Amino acid sequence: MTSDWHFEAIGTAWSIGTPDPIAPAQRSAITSRIDQFDRTWSRFRDDATVARLRTDREVDLGPDAPAVIAIYDRLFDLTSGAVSPLVGGALEQLGYGAGYTFTPSGEPVRIPSWRDCALNGTVLHVPGPVVLDIGAVGKGFLAGAVAALVDQPCVVDASGDLVNRSGDVLRVALEDPQDAEAAVAVVEVADGEALCGSATNRRRWAADLHHVLDARSWRPTREIMAAWAGGPDPAWADGLATAAFFTHDLAGTGHWWAALDRDRRMTGVGIPGEVFA
Repeated sequence: MTSDWHFEAIGTAWSIGTPDPIAPAQRSAITSRIDQFDRTWSRFRDDATVARLRTDREVDLGPDAPAVIAIYDRLFDLTSGAVSPLVGGALEQLGYGAGYTFTPSGEPVRIPSWRDCALNGTVLHVPGPVVLDIGAVGKGFLAGAVAALVDQPCVVDASGDLVNRSGDVLRVALEDPQDAEAAVAVVEVADGEALCGSATNRRRWAADLHHVLDARSWRPTREIMAAWAGGPDPAWADGLATAAFFTHDLAGTGHWWAALDRDRRMTGVGIPGEVFA
């Protein structure tokens, strides 16, 4: 890749590497796609479509809803209810809300069961007021959608979610969550595949609070420090990187995964590279 476009989107840094500069019309299409996604799904925006779920029992979430919700259905079943998009209210109670106070305002609120929600076409029906948070899937999903809009070989890097459409194999270091200058592994990301990761040192505040919540206990998970997953579907890889915090029963998912626990033991299946931890 000889040309890099760097920009900020959905609260994080992005880059798109291509052989030639992306044309203005295509850049406009990409920024419009990102804006449309953010206006629909961001729980940090009062004007987002999902904000209506704070009061309404049913909301039309648009054309991305079937794909996004289907992944959450799979993740909820795979993790026995630990991964749910209904954790937003608990995260806000713990301080991770639109104001970024990172100051808990009491114990986490009860998280409703995802089984009590249903999607009819593009309309999500919920049992009561909820705060929807698709952070376990959304960035990977959007990175894949952005890569699909680029009409030349590309590498899309959305700060932890990488989509390789370069035509080459990429070697990527997996950052040590306890030392940003070190790696716990180096993996190969084949052309047409994605690499997604999540770690408890990112978006962490206070002594023991971070953004990876167990929807069953309403509390941050404790045993795993970081997890990664990769394969052909960026959204599914993103979801699996969160699922690996809660279960290692991930056979048959079609993607490789890895998880580093607090004793610095690496567990995984099909890791395509060298593990140092």
